[in-house]
Amino acid sequence: MLLLLYLQCYIDAKRAGQRLKFFPSVEKQDWGRLLLISVFGAALAPWLGIEGLGMTHGSRASIWLALGPVISTGCGVLFRTEKIGTYGYVGIILAGAGTFIMALDGYKSGGEYWIGDLLLLIALVLTVVELHLIKPLAKKYGSISMVAMRTAIGGALYLMIATPSLLGETWLSFGFWTWFAILAGGAIGVGMGQWIKVRALRSIGPTRVVIYGNLVPLAAMMIAWLSIGENPSFYEILAGLLIIAGAIFVQLLDAFRTERDDSSTGPSQ
Repeated sequence: MLLLLYLQCYIDAKRAGQRLKFFPSVEKQDWGRLLLISVFGAALAPWLGIEGLGMTHGSRASIWLALGPVISTGCGVLFRTEKIGTYGYVGIILAGAGTFIMALDGYKSGGEYWIGDLLLLIALVLTVVELHLIKPLAKKYGSISMVAMRTAIGGALYLMIATPSLLGETWLSFGFWTWFAILAGGAIGVGMGQWIKVRALRSIGPTRVVIYGNLVPLAAMMIAWLSIGENPSFYEILAGLLIIAGAIFVQLLDAFRTERDDSSTGPSQ
C-alpha cells in the first residue's frame, strides 16, 4: 500500500511540476490529531475488526461494512460538517432497523455472534471517526501523504500489538492456500484495494463509488456461499437489504435532493 501510494504521489508531483513530498513536515499543533487518527484508523480499527471477524463470519462482517455511509452521515450531522434531508433520515431509520435485526439475530444464535458483531461495529465507528478527523489534515497536507503517514505510524503500533502472536505462529506449517490468503489479502485487499478506490473516486466520482460499495455485502455473501458453503440466514439477508437501502437513501437520494435544492435556492441572475 505504501509503495503504491508513493508511486501515485510521485506521478502527481511530476505532472504538476512540483517537488515530491511523500512525508511532509507536519506542524506541531497537528501532531495530536495525526496520532489519534493513526491509532484509530491503522491500529485499533483493524485489530478489533480482525478479532471480531474471528467471532462471526464474512458475510455478517460485510453487512456491517455497508453501515459505514450511514454512520458517517450521522457523525457529519453531529459534528455539523454535513446536512441531511428527509431521504437521509429515512435512510438512517432503515439502516437502524437493519442493525437492530443483525444484533438480535446475533444474540439469538446462542450468543455465538454478538461479541464479534460488537467488535466489528466498534471498528467501523473508529474508521468513520478517523475519516472525519483526517479531512482537515488531508486538505492541508494532501490526502495521499496523510494516508501514508497514518498507515506508517499506526502500522508500527499494530505490529507491536501483533508481535506475540507473530512469534507464536508455526509459519512453516502453513499450507499453500493459507499463504495465498495472507499475501493476496494484504497485497490486493489492502494495497491494490485502497489505490483502486482512490483512482475510482477521481474517475467516476464518489456517488458511483458508493453505489458499487453497497454491493460488497451481496458479493461477499455470494462468494462465501460458492466457496465455503456459508449460508446466510433469512435475518442476515433482511438486515443486509435494509442497511444497503439505508445507505442508498443517505448517500444517493438525499445527496441528489440536497444538491438540487441548493441549486434552486441559489442567487438569481
